[in-house]
Amino acid sequence: PRPPPTRPRAMDYIKKYAGAGSAGLPVPPWSHTAWSFLGAFTGMACIGLLDTYVVVPMAHLKLLVAAFGAMSVLLFSAIKVPVSQPFNTIAGNTLGALVGVSVVTALQAAGLADWFWLSGALSVSLTIALQELTYCVHPPGGATALIFALVVPIQQEHWMYVFAPAMLGSVVMVCVSLVMNNLASDRSYPLFWSPVKKAQEHDRLPMLKVEETNEESGAEDEPSLLRVYLSKFAGAGGDPAPKPKLVETLFSFLGSFAGMCVLGLLDTYVLAPWFDLKVEVAAFGAMSVLIFSTCKAPLAQPSNAVIGNSIGGAVGVFVVSIMSFVGLQGMIWTSAALSVALTIAVQERANSVHPPGGATALLYTITPALQTIGAKFIFAPAFLGAVIMVVMGTLMNNLSPDRTYPQRWTLDDSKPDPIKS
Repeated sequence: PRPPPTRPRAMDYIKKYAGAGSAGLPVPPWSHTAWSFLGAFTGMACIGLLDTYVVVPMAHLKLLVAAFGAMSVLLFSAIKVPVSQPFNTIAGNTLGALVGVSVVTALQAAGLADWFWLSGALSVSLTIALQELTYCVHPPGGATALIFALVVPIQQEHWMYVFAPAMLGSVVMVCVSLVMNNLASDRSYPLFWSPVKKAQEHDRLPMLKVEETNEESGAEDEPSLLRVYLSKFAGAGGDPAPKPKLVETLFSFLGSFAGMCVLGLLDTYVLAPWFDLKVEVAAFGAMSVLIFSTCKAPLAQPSNAVIGNSIGGAVGVFVVSIMSFVGLQGMIWTSAALSVALTIAVQERANSVHPPGGATALLYTITPALQTIGAKFIFAPAFLGAVIMVVMGTLMNNLSPDRTYPQRWTLDDSKPDPIKS
């Protein structure tokens, strides 16, 4: 008998473009947004003040870079995802710096120092691959690698860039996150300290051991607020993300390399010379990690990427305009903290949290050259760059049999339950 006809693989690939039909996330309560704003403002203020009064004047290094805008969104808004945990944050961001410096050094030795599109693509894609292999996927690490590849003045730091801003800034942000997040009764940070699951559920020690109370003991056995607060520092006992298959790491590398190449080539040979537009900026290093390494995550979906990054651009332009209007444009640390914190707040209320949006807002705030283009910054790089990355994510991710991108196109693609309806 003749075998039944099979659908061409090309049709399966194209069908993935429709999305997996996954549900969206609910809008968080206002109390969550308030804590996110307060934590992000405090974290970025610490980075900005240290940069202004300690690191730059005393060590002649840079601490306030765009990657920490993306890190703020993770550490103060999306605190429960694995990529936000301390090991991922510190190791992943430091690894990004190591890769960025290594790639730039190698290309300079090969006489390709001005091939920024290539150094950017290699830096980001190699960072993703090494992060996956070492259990420390962290989107801002991609931004940290891309910053060193694109910003020529910061390349003068050479290997010191690995210490500051990469490692030092990450440690500062994790410390602030521990202090601020655990002040809220409904937050506990971190979920875990080690990237390797060491104990089964029945072997895991409780975060805080409290003896059962009875009528005679009353309230005396209840832990104090301070003890409850400090106990959160031990970790909530969450599980780290599993290590991806080696073949999936290859897809992550190839996808991010292709995406960053397209972005860089368009920037170098089309948008910059013909239209005076810029799209290859630090935020897309972080976006590349999200879209190509964690493509199933809610934060990586097209609506989050395009809307969330555009919000970051709009908030950055707004904050700089207001600070200039009131004569406080010289207070860079205040503008930086306010732009990132406001971006997170607006993203949460719009149900479009996307960490690179924080980097986009911060980049505009701390880069005078970009401020000269004004509101055009919202279109490019913020909106246009995000669209390009989403298109490349759709084309490249779906080449893998185990990937479907996007999981949803709108805020919620899930179909209503016919039984309930």
